[in-house]
Amino acid sequence: MKNKIILFLFFVCFSFPVAAQSFVVQYAYSKHIMKDSTKIVSQNTFLNIDENQSTFFSEAPYLADSIMTSDEKLGKKINFKTLPNNFLSCHIRKKLSSKEVIYYSDEFGEHEFKYSEEPKLSWKIGKESKEIMGFKVYLAKTRYAGRNYEAYYAPEIPIQDGPYKFFGLPGLILEIFDEKKDHHFLAVGISHEKRISIDNLIAQKKYIETTKTKFVEMRKNHIEAPMKRMFELMNSTQIYEKKDANGNIVDMRKVFSETQKRMIEEYKNENRIEL
Repeated sequence: MKNKIILFLFFVCFSFPVAAQSFVVQYAYSKHIMKDSTKIVSQNTFLNIDENQSTFFSEAPYLADSIMTSDEKLGKKINFKTLPNNFLSCHIRKKLSSKEVIYYSDEFGEHEFKYSEEPKLSWKIGKESKEIMGFKVYLAKTRYAGRNYEAYYAPEIPIQDGPYKFFGLPGLILEIFDEKKDHHFLAVGISHEKRISIDNLIAQKKYIETTKTKFVEMRKNHIEAPMKRMFELMNSTQIYEKKDANGNIVDMRKVFSETQKRMIEEYKNENRIEL
C-alpha cells in the first residue's frame, strides 16, 4: 500500500499557465526524532492544491485508516501500536485568498482540536538559486514559531503555497528547512492526479474548536500530566488493583505513575516543529 502511494506521484514537466490549478505535491518530510538527537525519521507528506485553498497532511492517518479498514474486513483484531505515527501530529488547511491557516490536531486520540490563525510570514528573498526536479528555485528566508527557515521556491509554478503552514512566496515552495535541519521538507513529485486525500477523515472527526493560545496552553497542561484522564477514571471507579494475565495483583496507581513519568520525559525531549 505504502509503495503504491509513493509510486503514483511522479514528476512531470508540465507548465503552470495559471495559478488556479488543481494538483498534488509530494514532499519527503524528515526530522530529528528528539532534541539534540542524530536519529532521523521520515515519511511522505502531501499538499493537495485546489483553487484558493490547499490541504497538507502526512500519509500516516491515511495508511492507518486503510490498515484498520482492511483488518476489520478480515475480522482481525486491530493492533493500534503497530499503526504508523503522524510525525507532524496535525493536518493543515489553508485558505490562500484570506491567508487563513486552519490547524487540525492529530495527537490526543480521545479529543482532537482545531484552530485558525493568520501567520505573519515576513520573507527575505535572496539571489541564490539551484534546481529541484528540473525547476530553477530561489532562496528566501523567514522566521516562524521560534525557528529560522530557508526556503526554495519555483517562480515557474505561480502558486503562493508550500508545505505545513508556509506560503506567501512568488512561486511554489519546493524545499524548506530550519537552520539546524531539525525539520526538512523536500518536494519529490508533482501530479495532476489526486489519489490520496485527508478530507473524509477530517470530515468524519468531530474537532473541538479553540484558539491557538488556548490550544498551546492545553498542550502544555497535557505534557505536564499526560495521564490525568486515566487517574480521573481510576479514582471515579475506585478500582486501584487488577490481576494481570498470570493472576498477579497489579497496583494501577503505580503503573499509571510510572507511565506518566516516562511520558513526561519523552515530551520534554520531543522535537516539535513549533517551539
